[in-house]
Amino acid sequence: MKFKNEAIINREIGIAHYLLQNFSAKQIAEKTSLSKKHLNAHIANMKKKLKATDNTALIELIKERCITT
Repeated sequence: MKFKNEAIINREIGIAHYLLQNFSAKQIAEKTSLSKKHLNAHIANMKKKLKATDNTALIELIKERCITT
């Protein structure tokens, strides 16, 4: 998965992949070996970078802007 013209880092791309599959925050934290606090920081960063107002908007923006490989 890649993003068109975005400053999304690799860790955030991995998180985006799980968000698209409707994993819960707890499941994503376990899969990525992140604490929920650190995971939430990455999600907040993605929201800021993609200008998403909430998690639902973030997922829609990820769908729109990602290029699956």
